[in-house]
Amino acid sequence: MTIWNTAAYANGELLSTRYAPENVSARMARRYDGAVGELNRWVDDIREATGESIPYVDPDAAANGVRILMLFQDPSGAAEGESGFISKHNNDPTAHNYYDATTVAGVPYDIALNWNVVPWWSTNNPAHPDRTVSKEAPRAAPYLSDFIKRLGEPPRVIVLSGGKAQSAWNRIKRQLDPSVIEGTQILPCPHPSPLVYSRVDKASGRLNRDLIVDCFREAVELSR
Repeated sequence: MTIWNTAAYANGELLSTRYAPENVSARMARRYDGAVGELNRWVDDIREATGESIPYVDPDAAANGVRILMLFQDPSGAAEGESGFISKHNNDPTAHNYYDATTVAGVPYDIALNWNVVPWWSTNNPAHPDRTVSKEAPRAAPYLSDFIKRLGEPPRVIVLSGGKAQSAWNRIKRQLDPSVIEGTQILPCPHPSPLVYSRVDKASGRLNRDLIVDCFREAVELSR
């Protein structure tokens, strides 16, 4: 094992059952508290209804409401197993890059929330090797619509991180209740995966990291 998310580790925020089990235990004890507590009770209900392992929303996020919803494709192995949360404090390279980009862009964690188009682990899941985000997206659509509805009011911005999240969104957006995204700006964005983050975007000739930071800055402006 390796400490990938060095910024979260340095700030005492790392969520890792191996390197910071006390953080995971403390965060888990607060999963039903605050602004996202009811969302995590809903996660429990969906787990029971589907039999899927679905990570919790981070109780440290969105304390002042969800103005920016960051949508990824599906949970990573770290979210599914090592921490149990969808969080920028997870111990994986993508979370490290996301932490870096949101810090540079000035994304307030108290108005942002991370979630997934498909809320259960689909990509490279050894228990379900035939699954893909594209195949699972139609099944996940009602849960995504219900999740956004439970935010109280439509987010001002939804950031779609990565091509798979964008394709899945485009496939299922007609299935969503239009009222849950009324007035919401949709921003496509590169994925902060280590396979993407430090590479050059062929279309623009710019680093994907810079494109992600610009996208996050735009999300902050639109959220005001």
